[in-house]
Amino acid sequence: MLECAPPGYACCVAEPYPVDEFVAQALLERDTHLAAIVRTLAKYGFPALLGFAGINRARQGSTNALTKLIGVSYLAHGGAEAPGAMTTRQTALVATAQEMFRDASLVHDDLMDKSDTRRGRPSLHRHLEDLHRESDWLGDSAEMGVSLALMIGDAMLIMADTLIGKALGSLEAPQATYMLDLHHSTRIEQVLGQAMDTIYPYLPDLEDPEEVIQQALATVQAKSARYMAGTPLALGAAAAGADRGECDVMMQVGVRLGEAFQLRDDVQGAIGDAAAAGKPVGQDLIDGKRTVLIGLTMRLLPPSERRAFMGALLRGNAPPVEARVQHMQTVIRQSGAVDQVEAMIEGRRTQAFEILQTSSLDPVGQEAIRQMGDWLLTPARI
Repeated sequence: MLECAPPGYACCVAEPYPVDEFVAQALLERDTHLAAIVRTLAKYGFPALLGFAGINRARQGSTNALTKLIGVSYLAHGGAEAPGAMTTRQTALVATAQEMFRDASLVHDDLMDKSDTRRGRPSLHRHLEDLHRESDWLGDSAEMGVSLALMIGDAMLIMADTLIGKALGSLEAPQATYMLDLHHSTRIEQVLGQAMDTIYPYLPDLEDPEEVIQQALATVQAKSARYMAGTPLALGAAAAGADRGECDVMMQVGVRLGEAFQLRDDVQGAIGDAAAAGKPVGQDLIDGKRTVLIGLTMRLLPPSERRAFMGALLRGNAPPVEARVQHMQTVIRQSGAVDQVEAMIEGRRTQAFEILQTSSLDPVGQEAIRQMGDWLLTPARI
C-alpha cells in the first residue's frame, strides 16, 4: 500500500500506481520554481523573502489532494507511455499550478471568513499579525496581517498561471487549449462560488427552506464541484492524451465527488470536530452561512422553531456567542438534517462510481480512482 497520506488519514491508492512518486515530483517542481523566483527577487530584500516564506507557510499541512487526483487519473490513463501523453514532469507542473491556486483561494477564504486557523495552524493573516506584534513593528498588527496575506494570495494566483503556461507551452494546440481553458474557467467559477458564499448571508432573511437549499446547492457547484475533483481528474486524463469524451467522463465523476466533498465540509464546519477540521468549528454558524445543512434543518423544523433558529443564525457575533452556537448545533443534530446530508453525500458518491464504469479505464484504473474518491470523502479535512 502506498504511503500517500499523513497519519490519521486513509491511504489513497493501492499499487500499481506510484501516486506518491508523482506527488514528490510535483513538490520538487514547486520548490524549484519558487527558488528561481526568490533568486530573481532577492535583491528587493526582506519584503520579498517574507512573501515567499508566507507562500511556503500556506502549503504546510496540505495533503496535496489535487495533485493526487491528477496523478491517479494520469497514471490510470496510461501516464507518460500513453499515445499523445505529456511527460510526467509537465503533468507535475499542471498539478503544482492547481495546488498553488487552491492554496491562494484558502488564504483568501480565511480573510473573508476571519478564520483564525487553517490546517491546525494559525491562518496566514493571523501568523503575519503575530509576527508583526512579536517583532515590535510600527502600525496596526491586524491590518498588516490582512494586507500581506491578500498580496501573498494574489502572488500565488499569478504563479499558478505561470506554472500552467510553463507546463503546456510545448503541447499540440487542441490538447493545450482544452487544458488551459479548463484551468481558467474553473478558476473563474470557483471565485464566483466564493462570492456566492460571501453574499448570501447578507441577503434579506429567507423563510423558504427550499430557496435556501437551492442557493446553497448552487454555491456548492460553483465553489467546489469542478475545482476540487472534476478539473483534476479531467486534467489528469487530458495529460495522458485521453480524448475529449473520456475527459468529460472524468469531469462528471469528479463533479459528483466535489459536490459530496463540499457537503461534508459544510457539516464539518458547523458541527464537526475542531481537531479534525483544522479550523474553528461553528464559525459558519456565527457568519450566518446558509449551507445545505442549514436549509435542511429549516425544512425539518416546525415554523415557530424555524423562526427561532434563523433568528439565532442571523445574530452574528452578538453575545452570548458560544452558548448560541452550541444551541444551534444541538438543534441541527436533533433535527435529522445531518442524516439527510449524509444521504446526499452517499448518493453523489454512488453516482460518481456509476459514471466511472462508463469510462475507458480497465478495472484496475477504475478501482484506483474509486479508492481516491473514498479517501477524498473521509470526514477529516484535507
